[in-house]
Amino acid sequence: MARFLFIDEKIINLMQVNEKPCGGSAVQTYGWILGLIEQGQEVLVMTNTDSKYVLKDECRNIRILPMYNFNKGIRWFRWLYYRLPHTYKKIKAAKPDYLYSGIAGWGTLLLAITCRILHVKYIQRISSDAHLDKRFRESNSAIHQLLMYWGLKMSHHILCQNNYQLLKIKKKFPHKSAIKISNPYYLNNQELPKEDHSGGYIAWLGLYRYPKNLKLLYQVASLLKKEQFMVAGKAGSNSDEETSTYLEKLKQLPNVKFSGFLDRTQVLPFLAKAKFLLNTSRFEGFSNTFLESWSVGTPVLSTINVNPDSIISNHELGIVYKDVFELCSKYASVTPQLYQLMAENGRQYVAHYHDYRIVARQLLNYLSKTDKPITSSTYFNAPA
Repeated sequence: MARFLFIDEKIINLMQVNEKPCGGSAVQTYGWILGLIEQGQEVLVMTNTDSKYVLKDECRNIRILPMYNFNKGIRWFRWLYYRLPHTYKKIKAAKPDYLYSGIAGWGTLLLAITCRILHVKYIQRISSDAHLDKRFRESNSAIHQLLMYWGLKMSHHILCQNNYQLLKIKKKFPHKSAIKISNPYYLNNQELPKEDHSGGYIAWLGLYRYPKNLKLLYQVASLLKKEQFMVAGKAGSNSDEETSTYLEKLKQLPNVKFSGFLDRTQVLPFLAKAKFLLNTSRFEGFSNTFLESWSVGTPVLSTINVNPDSIISNHELGIVYKDVFELCSKYASVTPQLYQLMAENGRQYVAHYHDYRIVARQLLNYLSKTDKPITSSTYFNAPA
């Protein structure tokens, strides 16, 4: 048995009874956590907490380590004299075999160095394709890029979501331990909803922010005037002018309704009543909403930018479109027989490739083949 420490400031939003919004990375981390627990591994979570949270039943046996106070300290300097020492002490006291981080950034280097000092294996998950190409360079400073590069270089293992990410990592770090491994998908042992999709709406699900491309959502809804669109989500932490503008425009369309933020228990019923899930994102690694949609037999409409490893095309899980006009054309040509095929393919695909218990076993098998066992004695040799 190994001890895994997950560090994610937003994961508490999924672990508590009264859920709060979070991104896809936290949803994915949640699957890893519960999958590893079911495989008999010990799991600890370092996250942003307060005194009011109440954990779900499935999370009550997980040890929670509070992260640093985000408001404490002097800006720019607090990492050195407060946040980093706090994190170091928590990791050292926890004595994990592995530390997992779901989003790469300049902080990756700090975690990687800490893990090297403490003889902890550091696992970095790549959450988005954009972290590995010019899109990251265009939106981040040179120092940020350099820090993330060295952080990835010092990581013990890099987990990729698709072939594009794996090829990029292998090119940058040819000797790095890296693997493409599917996103774990967790269901709370609930019976999947079974609905008649024929009279349903086109669903859109996500946080309102620039990568999700509300402009394209508006264009699609404007052209498919006879279809009802149901938008579920909430504003992201980083608001931008384009998103705000098209959010207001969407509210003016008579065929668009908003259902607000959905907690995890509401997502599957919401998708089960839909004819399709529409994805308009500019980029993603692998959308967790795809897995949720396919699991209830709802096919996906997605741009060519978000068709990881061409799985939607290869497995006939929905429609892939280049632009809004091609989407309208392909949408009109869907027959009842084709729709039924896509719906059934989705259910089978998720069960075969993404079950959180299966994927957790795959991760453990990979780690067992690449790592030497870490014994408790290594911790006593760690510097204070």
